[in-house]
Amino acid sequence: MKKFFALVFILFLFSCSNSDDDSTGEQKCYITKFNKVNIKLNGQEFYTSEYLYNGNQIIKKLEYKLVDNSTTGQQYPTYELQLDRTTEVQYNSLNQPVKIIEPLTYSNIQATEYLFYDNLGRLSEKNRINTYIPDNTSSTQNFKYSYNSNNKIIAITEKTTDSWGDIYNENIKMLTYDTDGNLRVVEQTNTNSPIYKVVTKYDNYDSYKNPYANVNVPFEDIFFLRLSKNNYRKYFKTVVYSTSSPTNPPAPYETSEISGYEYNENGYPRFAEYKCN
Repeated sequence: MKKFFALVFILFLFSCSNSDDDSTGEQKCYITKFNKVNIKLNGQEFYTSEYLYNGNQIIKKLEYKLVDNSTTGQQYPTYELQLDRTTEVQYNSLNQPVKIIEPLTYSNIQATEYLFYDNLGRLSEKNRINTYIPDNTSSTQNFKYSYNSNNKIIAITEKTTDSWGDIYNENIKMLTYDTDGNLRVVEQTNTNSPIYKVVTKYDNYDSYKNPYANVNVPFEDIFFLRLSKNNYRKYFKTVVYSTSSPTNPPAPYETSEISGYEYNENGYPRFAEYKCN
């Protein structure tokens, strides 16, 4: 009888533990379609980028272009999606992405990225090789990443070399974050031209989930988007010269501002579609 009571008590504790985990666990969603285009004339809406998954690992990135499929006599043109580019991702035995293969461009350039990791599983280095297919010449961009104690990237050093190993560009990016873990500033200084730096700022973050934070592949076009917990709503990029007066800052040459997002029931913005676990 005592043994039976003990077994029931253990099962009760196990059940409570699982219930607590379920109640505090958050729904995790993975972005599938994004880069939305709205055609106001006819009301059509398209997502022009898509991730294909194997489980929660991205294996392909698809990019589409809009093709006019209008017929004679239509009041407004109509469009359809046509696959334009496919990027493939390969993994190692630890399920880490180690190779990103981009499609051949219209300029006959083939880009391939090779990714390397430290003993903590963090991205430590990346080589992006751009090969000009007609004459098999190439350039290599080497990126190295440094981290703080919170495993946040705080510095990226970049060096570009040609086919003969000659260096023709070097720069370093310094990253700073706010107390919520959101990226606020990226300062890029060119080693060859230290007289100026490019400053990119992200501001006015919301308190909702950033869908790009769950993307397991460091694609270059969303690299900095992946580093924040929440979604920024203000962005600008400026060139700052060392001789400029601090009381007269230069105007940004890239800027955008979003008044607000709509969010789904899982706390993700509705600018994309998702699959949720």
